[in-house]
Formats: sequence, structure tokens, C-alpha cells
Amino acid sequence: MSIPDSVEINEGETSLIVPAVHSSGGPGKRIGKVFFNSQMAFNRDVSVMLLRARPVQSALDAMSGTGARAVRWGREIGGGMKVTANDRTPEAVEYISANIALNRLEESCQASHDDLRSLLARRAYDYIDIDPFGSPVPFIPAAMQAVKRHGVLGITATDTAPLAGAHPRKCLRRYDAMSVRSPFGHETGLRILIGHLIKEAAKEDRGARCLLSFYADHYFRTYLQMEEGGAAADAALGKLGYIEYDKTTGKTTVSMEPISHRSAGPLWLGPLHDSEILKDMNADETLAAAARCKKYLKLWREEVDIPFFYENDELSSLLHMSPPRMDRLLEQIGASGKVSRTHFSPTAFKTDLEFNDVLAIYRDIAGEVSGHH
Repeated sequence: MSIPDSVEINEGETSLIVPAVHSSGGPGKRIGKVFFNSQMAFNRDVSVMLLRARPVQSALDAMSGTGARAVRWGREIGGGMKVTANDRTPEAVEYISANIALNRLEESCQASHDDLRSLLARRAYDYIDIDPFGSPVPFIPAAMQAVKRHGVLGITATDTAPLAGAHPRKCLRRYDAMSVRSPFGHETGLRILIGHLIKEAAKEDRGARCLLSFYADHYFRTYLQMEEGGAAADAALGKLGYIEYDKTTGKTTVSMEPISHRSAGPLWLGPLHDSEILKDMNADETLAAAARCKKYLKLWREEVDIPFFYENDELSSLLHMSPPRMDRLLEQIGASGKVSRTHFSPTAFKTDLEFNDVLAIYRDIAGEVSGHH
């Protein structure tokens, strides 16, 4: 099936027909009627790794565009999974059908041309993937009702500016949470998104736990596994809280209640990753962005999974010193507590040490450098 103004590309082990003119970076501008962003290959890779590690019977790619994600699942995961690729744009469904045919996936993949909320009202799935252009909020209640018992939701949000503190009022309207600017705004944003999902799940008497949650490029992404019952919902709600960042001292306070009007939240304070699933995930050479998948998998596996991180440059300027080398810093902090790099920023670290202990280590390093020590 040939579609005018389209090209055939390869992503992972899959051949895809996509619009000749398409996005290749940033949040992407909508070009034409069918959206495809080649930069999101990494995001699609991660969903392939995760579904290989945790196979499901039925999966929905809810806003499928060209069908790239759904067709890659069908081609690269197998195992009898039934995949539905849905889009409400007729032109998109044309691409989806062409890509199913190109990869000979008629047995396992099905194109669907439907309004997402009405589709979710009729059918339930083990795995639902929502990767919208902007905020996922309008589709979350329907997804929470349609995901099967102990099923998994994969959710992307590209509205990072409101979530990370640039537009707090918009964040409050959309996510019912206050966002605040800080050096770790991207982690705050991700945790506000997860907090919103936990609150929506609780309305259905469901809890949830994070299998994998991350920030990359221009979006937040989280995979949540549903846990059934009111007690599970209450337990998950019990992991929501607030964070306050003091610009003058650099100190971060995590609390269960807001401390002042400058507190960000409610947001998720529980783990971002499940170490078991990360062990089972494998970044092999067949993936589109294999090197990047390997790098991130290593970061996620080693990351100290507690809320919030320190920016090296931020702490250095607070203490009026030049930033120490990251490896030296990690070694010094590691001698006294847990420490790791973080996937949120190449110049940041996570540690379980108290703030004052971290500052003391910085001062020691500064002393060594200036020869006063």
C-alpha cells in the first residue's frame, strides 16, 4: 500500500512507512495530519524492553499516529500478544494499516479508528500506552477503568513546563498540584504526574506501583502496575507528600503536608523504579537506540531511588567554590553514605546523606583544592 508523500524507514527490527516530512527532535511541531517523531524511537525502545521483560496478552497503543509503536511490539516482542493500534484520524489509520501489512502482522495487530474514550469504555486491556501530544490528563480516568486487574499503564506527558514549575497555575488546574521552580524541577514534575495518576487510580479503589519512571528529551514517562483494592489505594496515597526548596540555603525538605505556599505537591515520594523489572530488561543491539538504552538502563539500575537530587554546580555556587569533579565527589560522598549519578542530569547526584553532611564534604574538597586542608 503506497501513501503519497511518505517514506519507508527502519526503526529497531521494524520497517515503517512514515510521512516524508516529520519531526526529529524537541516536543515536535505538528506537521501534516499524521504525527511521527523519530526522536521518540528511544521511548518506543523502552516500551519494547519493558514488554519483553513483562509479556502481556493484550496491549493498546491508544494514540498510535503511524502505528510505529504498536507495529514494533508486534514485530519485536511476539509471544502471542494481541495489539490494537488506535487513532481517531482517518489518515493515521491509513498509515497504521499500511505498516501492519508491510510487517505481515495481520494475525496479531489490529488497526482501530475510534475516539479513545469510547474505545476504553467498551474494551479492557492488560497494557494501555498513552503517548499524547501534550498532557495525558483527559484520558486518564477512562484508562484507569479499562486497564485489567494488575494491568500496566504506560503514560507520557510532554507538558513538562507546567509540571516542572514554569507555569504553576496551569499545573494546578491540570494536575491538582502546585509545581515550583527548583534545580530538580524535572524530578518534581515527574513525581507530580505520578501523584496525579495515583489519585485517579484511588478513585477506582486501585493502588499502583512504579515499574519504571523517567525524564528524557522533552517528556516525562511512567509505567505503573495496578494493585487492586481499597487497602492498596490507601497505601499508595500514603506515599504522596510535598517538597520545599529554599533558594537561599539550597536545603530541600520533604514532608507529608505542605510547609508553606512554596511547597510543591502533592507528589509521589515512593520509588520511581522496580529493581526486579530493571534486572529483566535487556538493551540488545536490535533496538533503534541501543547505545542510549544501555546507558539509561545502567543509570536506572544504579540510581539511589529516593526523592530528589543535588546539582553539583548549584551547591558549588552556594558555597562560592568551583564545582568539584563528579568522580571525586561521588567517591567522597560514597565513603559516608549511599550515592549515585542520576538520569535526570549528568551534573547531578542522589544521596541518602543529610544536607549538612553533603555541604561538609564540599567544603573538605574545596579545602584540599586550595591547599588549606
